[in-house]
Amino acid sequence: MVVAELAANSLRHTPSGRQGGEIKISVSCRTGWARVAVSDSGRGSWSRPGRPDDLQNYGRGLLIVEEYADKVGHDVHDGGQTMWAEFGWCADA
Repeated sequence: MVVAELAANSLRHTPSGRQGGEIKISVSCRTGWARVAVSDSGRGSWSRPGRPDDLQNYGRGLLIVEEYADKVGHDVHDGGQTMWAEFGWCADA
């Protein structure tokens, strides 16, 4: 769900969603930890989402991402940006 939301936002809100555009999805794992990241050709502007009006049909995706993930972040780099989410769990489980 988290990767789907981050990818959908990249395709909807950045030049990556235009014809010929690309996004990159990566997953990093180690014992008790994983990070999913979606990179796109966006300009790097991002702000933490506010709470949408209860009657709006959109605007809850990043709030859901923040609820599922233990940590969420945004990095700007040459050629675009990356949104990522980290998850941790007990390695003994």
